[in-house]
Amino acid sequence: MPETYVLDASAFIYGIFPRGELLTPPRVYEEVKDEASRLKLEVLTGLTVREPDAIYVSEVKNAAQDTGDVLRLSQPDVDLLALALEEKGSGKDVAILSDDYAVQNVARKMGLDFIPLHQKRIKYKIVWEKRCMGCNRTYSEGDVCKVCGSPLKLRKRSIKR
Repeated sequence: MPETYVLDASAFIYGIFPRGELLTPPRVYEEVKDEASRLKLEVLTGLTVREPDAIYVSEVKNAAQDTGDVLRLSQPDVDLLALALEEKGSGKDVAILSDDYAVQNVARKMGLDFIPLHQKRIKYKIVWEKRCMGCNRTYSEGDVCKVCGSPLKLRKRSIKR
């Protein structure tokens, strides 16, 4: 069992708080808006709210770029992953509590453990790519195929571990 848990907003919404060190970044803390979840957050003892170091934020953005999740991750998601990466880098056994598939996908890419709360765990690593609807070429950016002029559509490609 991990000794440190980095909590996404869904942990506060569902009221799931495992035993161990509990961390969350300020932007996730601010995401919790509904009254019931906010109350759970306010009475929770032992929660540390801390900003991740910028170098880890940069590493997460690079990993999200590689998986294609960069447009799916919010800044609170990036901070959540960065905080977990920072804690793991300091030698702690860390798990992220999140139902967000983009968070889970980037966590898997970075070698971070994650625990889904009410959703199923992702089974495969997902890479998002832009694929031409006409000639089936793949691109990392753009909206139109440079070869045939057809539109590009975002598609996911699952890769077995």
